[in-house]
Amino acid sequence: MTTYTQANLQHKYRVAIVDDSPAILVVLRAVFNELGIEEVSTFDDAESAYAAIEKAPSLYDIVLTDLNMPGMDGMAFMRKLGELKYGGAVVIVSEMHPEIIALAARVARQHQVHLLGNIEKPVHLHYVEHLIQKLECLHASSRDPLRTVSEIALLDAISHSRVLPLYQPKRHISNGKVVSLEVMSRILPRYQDSDSMAECFVDVARDNELLNLLTFQLIEKAAKDLSSFRHAYGSHLKLAINLHPCQLADLSCPDKLALILSLNQLAPADILIEMTEHQPLNDKHILETISRLKMRGFELSLDDFGSGFTEEEQLRSLPLDEIKVGQPLISHIERDNFAQQIVYRLDDLATDRKLRLCAVGLSSTQELDYLAQRFPHMYVQGPLVCKPLSREDLLVWLEQQTTQASN
Repeated sequence: MTTYTQANLQHKYRVAIVDDSPAILVVLRAVFNELGIEEVSTFDDAESAYAAIEKAPSLYDIVLTDLNMPGMDGMAFMRKLGELKYGGAVVIVSEMHPEIIALAARVARQHQVHLLGNIEKPVHLHYVEHLIQKLECLHASSRDPLRTVSEIALLDAISHSRVLPLYQPKRHISNGKVVSLEVMSRILPRYQDSDSMAECFVDVARDNELLNLLTFQLIEKAAKDLSSFRHAYGSHLKLAINLHPCQLADLSCPDKLALILSLNQLAPADILIEMTEHQPLNDKHILETISRLKMRGFELSLDDFGSGFTEEEQLRSLPLDEIKVGQPLISHIERDNFAQQIVYRLDDLATDRKLRLCAVGLSSTQELDYLAQRFPHMYVQGPLVCKPLSREDLLVWLEQQTTQASN
């Protein structure tokens, strides 16, 4: 396991710990300090912790709280954090039975609080170290404002067709069959000797109403590539396209997508629409668009479950074909009781609803072995399976898979 220090952390985390046990406060502060995190505030009751967070909600990246405390208990504390729209992560410090884990996660999601996991008592260093690993997963894709492209640079890249697709395969965990290719984007540099543009340009596209141009350019190029991929591997392959919530809020989105697909000789059945859950999918326009996409024949996937606020009951009401379990839940799942219980419940739901369940961000053989033994019908995607590839590299990879399968 990685031994963290402040020097090799991606982010300088600020921590608040809430527990009525002085011993737990001392131990947790010492453990965080040992792991290189020095900005740690401790509170022996939830009322004083909430008062401090209310004054500056962005001051703390993560809040650790006990459940059973006098006065305001942990559940009420999480509810208050949700009302405050606290944007950081929350961790429960408690020995919890599976039923309580599920209930706590449900309560947190109902209040739009991001429950990252739990640390069992008595507290050990490896519990906190695993927590930091999950935090690092969450921050891994954070946008670096120093590397963000400008509106002009992004528009120049789109207008000169320098937005190119990368493809990441999704395959069955047991038989290895590839079922879809997620379309990702990169921007070629304008000059051969210049630095590559940042990969994190979605926010810039959204803020400057360029997301549709970006998405449609990717679909056009991916549509031309799909016939080659199918020839190399099989006619069942689909393209997985990510749509931002602001695109889903556009009621004309299904018509725009259908038109661009028709112009490129693709049908809705060739496309899997991936929707992020980083914000609740309960806006009336978003729900109308989701229903219309399904009616037109698109498959729908909820992406990165575990990183946002979608509730289990909402999963039952959405017309989904797939749930993708995010990396914060998959990372080191073989020894994360909280994540295990959540994934087991998702698997029950997927089985009941006849949905595909896909683990994303897979990065270790231990994670793969744990999932393969317990969820042999699951699908997997991540660097352990295959990193995002260009058209040329993916064709080689698919041909290798076909050769291996025939042998």
